[in-house]
Amino acid sequence: MIKITFHPDSDITDVLLATDEYQNIWDIEGEKIVIEWERKTGLQFRETFINAVIFEGRGQSHPFSFRASLSSDMKKATLVHEMGHRILYKKIKLPEFSSLENHKNLDLCLYDTLVDLYGKNFADIVVEIESEHPLYKEAWDWALSFTEEERRKKFSELLV
Repeated sequence: MIKITFHPDSDITDVLLATDEYQNIWDIEGEKIVIEWERKTGLQFRETFINAVIFEGRGQSHPFSFRASLSSDMKKATLVHEMGHRILYKKIKLPEFSSLENHKNLDLCLYDTLVDLYGKNFADIVVEIESEHPLYKEAWDWALSFTEEERRKKFSELLV
């Protein structure tokens, strides 16, 4: 099991509360998330511990950071999303690094991972919310234009 410790960026009450919520989500869901990502990708996480910062800004996988003001479901979805970036880091072929290509490759597995963890309705809502950002919409539209089997095959072709 990967140990993630969530740290607040500041002592602002909303950030402190969000830090506790992220930690609670990870403590309850973390093992399930790790197992599902490893099963979906056939890869293993390299880390055994990760520090994460909670702040009011856009989350990312490196450094591991998360937006404080997301809803509880989106906190959970964002944890799954960013853990996907962590497991894929340096394990897939990228002709050139671009956020779009990175998210297209992630989304080949992310949708099915979310479905298996939390159900199709949850996954569809996450896609809808993430698709409010044009880059994410393009990545999702591309990945979901394939069947689940086609997504698996395309993903397997990306592995280094």
